[in-house]
Amino acid sequence: MNFSQALQHVFRNYANFSGRARRSEYWYFALLNAIVSVFLYTPLAPVSMLYSLAVLVPTLAVGARRLHDTGRSGAYLFLMLVPLVGEILLIVWFAQDSAPGANRYGPNPKGAAAPVWPVSPQPAAMGSLAVRCLAGPLQGQTYPLGSQGLLFGRNPNCSVRMPDGTPGLSGNHCLLRYNQGVPELVDLGSTYGTYTGDGKRLVPHYPEPVAAGTRFSLGSPKLLFQIVVQ
Repeated sequence: MNFSQALQHVFRNYANFSGRARRSEYWYFALLNAIVSVFLYTPLAPVSMLYSLAVLVPTLAVGARRLHDTGRSGAYLFLMLVPLVGEILLIVWFAQDSAPGANRYGPNPKGAAAPVWPVSPQPAAMGSLAVRCLAGPLQGQTYPLGSQGLLFGRNPNCSVRMPDGTPGLSGNHCLLRYNQGVPELVDLGSTYGTYTGDGKRLVPHYPEPVAAGTRFSLGSPKLLFQIVVQ
């Protein structure tokens, strides 16, 4: 996660105290706050105070998610009220790597130990699903969703492969698969994101349950797909 991606994710989750946040997300946001504070503190003290109030909620939210990522409760944020000792302890925890695999707060945001390939075959009793391209260079094409899933992107290993240079598309962009018989969509850390039909951007490596009729786009509405029943 780079600087821009980290800030976008923090502000998209402005008051979200659930889930997990990677080290890069937390520390890039901390860097932004430090830079702004340096420039505003002395000459523009009132503006600095307004900025501090504006980022208070997302600062607490990303702090809670960072603690979750290490397997700790967000309630430990109250340690910041303990002078020196509490602050040092929080800094040490914020600097720790993500706890491996999923924990009670959600999947690993780095994707470590989170399978990106099908973990369960399609049940025989389930209707046969497919994906139809509604907009983009593959418009009109339909791809059956089998037990191996469908990998979208530009790389040669993709089962739904789009031409090189397709705007907004990553090499391995996203994966549609069955998990315990339920179809789910997983963004694979794409640069420009994977979006559901209601405009929600998927959190990278967090499976999103979908169903027949679900529409999703890759990077922009110009690459639009829909899950259909064959």
